[in-house]
Amino acid sequence: MTAALSPETRRRLLDIVRLCERAEALAARGRAWYDSDPELQVPKLAADSLVLKLGEAVRRLPEEFLEDNASDPTWRQAVGMRNRIAHEYDAVDYEIVWAVISRHAGLLRQAVEALLP
Repeated sequence: MTAALSPETRRRLLDIVRLCERAEALAARGRAWYDSDPELQVPKLAADSLVLKLGEAVRRLPEEFLEDNASDPTWRQAVGMRNRIAHEYDAVDYEIVWAVISRHAGLLRQAVEALLP
């Protein structure tokens, strides 16, 4: 399958890897840091932004690619999380956002890296 990646798909997958790395770096600062600003919630807003961009990057992948990888629900979940943050920002569950940056981003990065030549 890696040979079939178009240059555009490859570029978008590399963007997803970059965003996942940033999410992992944010999570590496620790849960205490993530919860450290109760007034402005800057760490949580930073995580929101990364998850939003990550979901948008996945959303922009070609439909054919997403169909070929439909057995992995991660792709659709990333888009769903993006939609939740973008359109239901007042109902964001920051425990889920933390799970995305601290666990799921690394798994997604590894899966994407395996697809790249």
